[in-house]
Amino acid sequence: MSILQTPGLPAPGLHPNEFLTRLSQSYEAYSSLNPATRLYAIVDARSLPDLRSALARLDAVAFEALWDGTALAAHKDLSPLLVAVDMPGPASGDAPHPLVARLRRLSVEAFAVTWVWSPYSLEDLTSHFRSFCEYTLPDRRAFYLHFYDNRILERLRQVWTEGTQERFAGLALDLWYRSRDGADRTWPREVLAPFPMEETALHMTEAQHLSLLALGYADKLALQLRRLLGGDLDHLSQDGLYRAVSVQLERAAAYRIQSDDDMLKYIARALLTSPRFDEHPSVQPLLMAATRGDISFSGALVQADEVLPARTDMDAQ
Repeated sequence: MSILQTPGLPAPGLHPNEFLTRLSQSYEAYSSLNPATRLYAIVDARSLPDLRSALARLDAVAFEALWDGTALAAHKDLSPLLVAVDMPGPASGDAPHPLVARLRRLSVEAFAVTWVWSPYSLEDLTSHFRSFCEYTLPDRRAFYLHFYDNRILERLRQVWTEGTQERFAGLALDLWYRSRDGADRTWPREVLAPFPMEETALHMTEAQHLSLLALGYADKLALQLRRLLGGDLDHLSQDGLYRAVSVQLERAAAYRIQSDDDMLKYIARALLTSPRFDEHPSVQPLLMAATRGDISFSGALVQADEVLPARTDMDAQ
């Protein structure tokens, strides 16, 4: 049977019982291809500082921290974790380890779990994925790479070369993660790469680096706005804020805003007044003047504050 024809991992939004049923079906299918296959989970623990210590108290759960042995090793509570997930055998009536249920909840609530089907050992996979925690540019600048965040992994698939993608996914029969819109993404393979693979340092071009930053710009601004505006954004979920920022980036393109600071101020006005505040008859001329270079954008936005109420009526139009 082709690996592409086997059932993929279930969407995490399924009812827990459906999730476990589909998970067991996938386990049986992948085990039939290679009896050594087991399920692993790469967990982004940066927002889960207690997870590592909690897992360490469970003797039955094997895991490794991907930052151990790197320059980030001191940040033990924030390190991404590679967890071996116990599954019952095809003929077993045992339920999967309760860890599966917790990981499922985490995959629903955040973009923090990447599921991995692989016949390779925990140690082999740790060595492999650890080599992707940092990348270097041609000018030797180095950057940490948080591929264990599902949103970043999705962007990497857009900027990595085919060879780098093959290298990353080479030791897995399938990788699964949650996309921004909540859909499941799979990364199946017909043939596994041998271990050890080429463990050279991960390099990216300047163009790839800039593309990766551009793809993450809306998330970057959303994080800054959450810190800047605090409780004023409590009505927006993480995804809701991201979508609102993305819409404003599209609207702001008409005004050719250049600096991050001006962009942040522009979007903040939109969030606090109206998504279409720029159409206000007293604001539009100011923004167009800034676009022509007649005044600064920061100056235009200050003047806009003088004519905009705390919340405009434009949303009702």
